[in-house]
Amino acid sequence: SVLLLGTNPPQFNALRPDTDLVTLTISGNDIGFTEIVYTCGRAAALDPLGNPCEREATAGGNDLYVQRIASAAPKVGRVIEGIHKRSPHATVLLVGYLRILPPTEGCYPLFPIARGDVRYLDGLQQQLTDMLASQAFRHDAFFVDAYARSLGHDACQLPGVKWVEEPVPTSPAAPVHPNALGMQAVAGFAQDTLRYVMATVG
Repeated sequence: SVLLLGTNPPQFNALRPDTDLVTLTISGNDIGFTEIVYTCGRAAALDPLGNPCEREATAGGNDLYVQRIASAAPKVGRVIEGIHKRSPHATVLLVGYLRILPPTEGCYPLFPIARGDVRYLDGLQQQLTDMLASQAFRHDAFFVDAYARSLGHDACQLPGVKWVEEPVPTSPAAPVHPNALGMQAVAGFAQDTLRYVMATVG
């Protein structure tokens, strides 16, 4: 993935036979979630109270974005299996994504998603979360459910409360990505999951 300061090296290369913990977040770029937000934002300008993005995504009879989530699932599974192959003794934590939008209504135009599309996009994120949880279970990893634990901290909240930034950030972060508070929260969720694993699995 490309960062502001350059490109990450291949991360499989960092795995060793004695690696004992691996955390990863994956699939948001595969389904193009940031691109979806901007596409839906452009549609919202023409119909801010409707659901233009959902109508566009489902115009062909199938939901384009649901298909992307389904296509990403085996890729996630292969990555987890690749980790187990290179680091067979590692505990693998698959970390999910923080909630981007509230369940309903949103905060147009601050986060430029049409009111009727907020529930749709939140539903897509729920499906993405379910897919990740399923892949973790199927491939002997543990899922960190950041989505479920971030209600009330979406991008429509005030600075100091929100954990994800809107398309025009108000704190140092990439657009539609976690800010520092969000990353601290996710780190805490991962630690909670790891403590649970250590207590139950040993």
